[in-house]
Amino acid sequence: MYFIILFLFCCFVNPVFAQEAPIVKSLNDASEEIEIFSNVDAEFFEWLDDFKKKAIKKYDIKPEIVNKAFKNIKYEKKVIHADRKQPEFLKTFWVYYDSALKPERVANGKIKLKEHAKLLDDVYKKFNVQPHILLAFWGMETNYGTILGKYNVIHALATLSFDQRRSEFFTNELIKALQIVNKGHIDSSKFIGSWAGAFGNFQFIPSTFVAYAIDGNGDGKIDLINSFEDALYSAANYLSKMGWNGKYRWGRPVMISKNNKKAWEYVNSNDWESVKFFSSIGVKTYTGGKLPNTDIKAMLIAPDGIYGPVFMVYENFKYIMRWNASTNYALSIGLLADAISSNSMPVFERPSNWDSFKPMNNLQLKEIQKALKDLDIYDSSITGIYGKKTMKAIKKYQNMLLDGDEKVSKDGKEITTYKSGKPVISDGYPSMDLYEMLVK
Repeated sequence: MYFIILFLFCCFVNPVFAQEAPIVKSLNDASEEIEIFSNVDAEFFEWLDDFKKKAIKKYDIKPEIVNKAFKNIKYEKKVIHADRKQPEFLKTFWVYYDSALKPERVANGKIKLKEHAKLLDDVYKKFNVQPHILLAFWGMETNYGTILGKYNVIHALATLSFDQRRSEFFTNELIKALQIVNKGHIDSSKFIGSWAGAFGNFQFIPSTFVAYAIDGNGDGKIDLINSFEDALYSAANYLSKMGWNGKYRWGRPVMISKNNKKAWEYVNSNDWESVKFFSSIGVKTYTGGKLPNTDIKAMLIAPDGIYGPVFMVYENFKYIMRWNASTNYALSIGLLADAISSNSMPVFERPSNWDSFKPMNNLQLKEIQKALKDLDIYDSSITGIYGKKTMKAIKKYQNMLLDGDEKVSKDGKEITTYKSGKPVISDGYPSMDLYEMLVK
């Protein structure tokens, strides 16, 4: 998992509220690999010589730091493969949930909550970020510090900086990484992290380190890899600076009847209303109880549409999304945090075929987007990425079916069910039912 910058959402699945971005072709045939990697070593080292001079003269990195940092460097083909690789399918909420909230991860979170109780309490008092929230991020990012990555961060970033696809971004990260070494926070030979340059217990990228990392143990250095105090203080500082409010939750699972058309209008709409308002239109707790009578602003999310659970999220949820712009990731953070801090977990009702259900792949999503564009209800690029604009257009199409719009409904009649017999609900989700109705 990678930290904050929206470009990284391309590395994650199901970015429901993330910006839509171009599909990246995978390196899956020999001819393409030959084209990309032929004669690359000579060009890479020529580029590297120029970059090293620039790092010393323009950014005042010590020559000995630069020389040591790039010692024994090579062009990392595995890094380019990882950068190009894109998942063919989105993951369903169920798949993501089962992976993120494995019993051992929850159990280890409870152990860490007791083990670091005093430190977590001190951090909470200073930054107003709840202990269980920080532990959830730690558990999701590096499995509580047990999976920190295997790449030399500077070497990986040099490869990505040389590569033209996102050269400007990664060049900036490479410079920031050298500045971190130059200030003595970490030795370049021990600067280990992910292929994309994220490192430490909470997987900061170098620019995030420079902006938010702080010394938690008072030794004058900031070590996010070996010092849990530094890592925890830095993660809390980041969330606090974004606006995290420790008085409130991230959100909660809720229940909406499939017949409640008015409530479903607000699901996946990105519209913020009060909890009191949602209660007034029939939204209930996931156990069927009444929601709190409060004016706190909230939003409704159904990551798998009617095929999965519905959540009411509060403002803090936005800050989880800024950390990682994947809805499933953000929901899993909240649910893992709740599981760590309590003795129970919500039991979600699953469709009978949930384990065989597959969302759209990129090509099918492109077909959906094209069909929506042909109906003049989608005005963005044909990308195959499921984002806000695609969701909004799908909801509009679903409403056109329900309203008997002659543009999409045969003889101007309401269409209340798909061919499979599933109900048409304005959930904004690109299911196979919608695909068969819209494209076929």
